[in-house]
Amino acid sequence: MSKRTASYPAKRSMNLYYKPDRTTKPATIGLYVLFVLTCLLGLSKFLIYDVGMEALQAQQSLAAAEAQLESLNLELADYEEVWERYSRYSATDEERALIDRMEVLALLDQAVGASLDAVSISGETVQLQFSGVTLAQTAQIVSALEASPIVAYTMVNTAATTQGEGGSADASAPVQASVLIQLQKEAVQ
Repeated sequence: MSKRTASYPAKRSMNLYYKPDRTTKPATIGLYVLFVLTCLLGLSKFLIYDVGMEALQAQQSLAAAEAQLESLNLELADYEEVWERYSRYSATDEERALIDRMEVLALLDQAVGASLDAVSISGETVQLQFSGVTLAQTAQIVSALEASPIVAYTMVNTAATTQGEGGSADASAPVQASVLIQLQKEAVQ
């Protein structure tokens, strides 16, 4: 058996190329400083410039709101005088609780149709006197009044004939009637 010699790679030349370390030179330090300044400049846009612009916009909107408030305060300068005039001419709580007198008079004008001798309105009560109608017409007038939503009830106090004592008791004779009407607020539907 023959002995073989093992062949292993061998380095037969030497590399003498040496790369010097340039990281300590002023140019390299300048590049690092320039890189750090660029990063700081980029961050300052988000951390300083944008925040400053938001603050400036907030100050401008605050100034606009203060100007608007100032103008509104100038408009309200005579509020006390206006409120005094309003309260003088507006309805009080008592007056709001009462039924509108014009509505009551319109109801009486529409329902009665005869000559009204006297009308007295006090609070929720109306005292009405009319003449020149028959008893049947008086009953129709009372029915028309009771059909109104602002009338709680009616009561005929007197219905006397206007003919003299010697006259006969005729159903078609004109009478003088006195009616008491109790009013109520119209029901809200």
